[in-house]
Amino acid sequence: MRQLTIILCLVALVMVKGNSQQELMSTQFMYNKMSINPAFAGHEKFLTCTAMIRDQWNGLPGAPKQQLLSVNLPRIQNRLGLGFNLKNQQIGIFKHLSFSGIYSYKFLLGESALLSMGIEFTGRNFIADFTNPQLVATQGLANDPSIPNTKQSINLFNVGYGLYFSADKFYIGASVPRLIKSDLDFDNNNIVTEEVRHLFFMTGTAFPVRRYLFIHAQTLLKFSENAPFDVDLSLSATLDEKYTGGINYRLGGARGDIGESIDLMFGFKVTEDMLIGFSNDFSISKLRSYSNGSIELLIQYDFGNKKNRVVVVNPRYF
Repeated sequence: MRQLTIILCLVALVMVKGNSQQELMSTQFMYNKMSINPAFAGHEKFLTCTAMIRDQWNGLPGAPKQQLLSVNLPRIQNRLGLGFNLKNQQIGIFKHLSFSGIYSYKFLLGESALLSMGIEFTGRNFIADFTNPQLVATQGLANDPSIPNTKQSINLFNVGYGLYFSADKFYIGASVPRLIKSDLDFDNNNIVTEEVRHLFFMTGTAFPVRRYLFIHAQTLLKFSENAPFDVDLSLSATLDEKYTGGINYRLGGARGDIGESIDLMFGFKVTEDMLIGFSNDFSISKLRSYSNGSIELLIQYDFGNKKNRVVVVNPRYF
């Protein structure tokens, strides 16, 4: 099984060169839109902190892991939004740490409609640890001069942009987190791995079934240059503004697969201010023979007076 680690690393490199999907996924995207779209910064008049951990393709050595801390500051003078994202990602011998500062400006369109534009400035550090003992080769690493026995790192800067519109029980948004194409090679003399632009498009709506029961339908589309698009289709229900459960279908996988996964989601408001969310992804692609699926845990806390909440779509259930 240890040999799967080097195979997974090589597959990751091939995906990057092939301009495929370079963003790690999140099943509970509806609870932390600011990590995808900078225009969501300052959406509320109170401070929201979100922490998330994701263990993808559990049981597969070298599989992706992700940790996220997001701070969405209260709206300033009813127009300005600020926020911060700290992300740590790992796949095989590769690590990626990024910090983003976000600014947004908002236009009030009536009592319940809001249009936002946001910009994101991101600094990132990439590390390739070729000294990792999990890295193995059938003929021995010492016999391949192209594999250095060192830790290598590079630092990159990028800029992203987003638009977000919300009204009563409806939202729609689009974003490009990185506008600059970056060279991901640790060797400055060659361009083998290049980062491509990604476009995210999200939308959702809610409608009441009973006085205390709401149904939510949401989708997230992901596009990258010269690669097939990916999509998440989510359907959930919220009871008494406290309990949430839903199902998500993720397109993707290899040729011949009917999709990447079927995901179950659960949310529970421990207090008026604190939400705990959990998701379990069940793979329906060919990876189901090698992994136990993916799990994701999210904790979100609001600081501030709930009476100041704006009359728009509640991001806790959207």
